[in-house]
Amino acid sequence: MFGDQIKNSVVVALDYDPAADDDLSIWRAPQDVVVTAAYAWTQNTLAGSTANYFDLALYNGGTAGTALGTLAGTIGGTAGWTAQTPKTFTVSNGTVTAGQLITARYNEEGTGTFTAMVIQLDFVRGQQ
Repeated sequence: MFGDQIKNSVVVALDYDPAADDDLSIWRAPQDVVVTAAYAWTQNTLAGSTANYFDLALYNGGTAGTALGTLAGTIGGTAGWTAQTPKTFTVSNGTVTAGQLITARYNEEGTGTFTAMVIQLDFVRGQQ
C-alpha cells in the first residue's frame, strides 16, 4: 500500500572511458517500477565542442539488454559538461517490468570523454 508514493534511487558509477559508442546495461529492475527521473554528471569538465563531445540516452533494454525502447531522451552533446553539475534526462516512458535492464547509450564523437560519471535513477515500485 502506498508503494507508488515512496521514492527510491539507484546510483551507478562509471569509472572508465568506453572509448567508442557503446550500450551499457546499468541496472536490472528487481520488480515492476516506474522511473520518474534520471540524472547524470561527470567528475571533470568537458568544454563544449562540435568536434569532441559525448552524449547519453536511456533505454529499456528488455530482459537481454538488447531491446532499445526509449526511456529518456539525450543529454550532453556539443554543449559540454560541467564538473559535479547534474544534467536531467527527460523521461518519456519510465515503465520497466521485473527483470528488464536499463541501458545507457553512450555516443562519443572525436576525443570527448569523461574520467568518471554517475547516473542516478529515481523510481517508484509498481506500475502507474
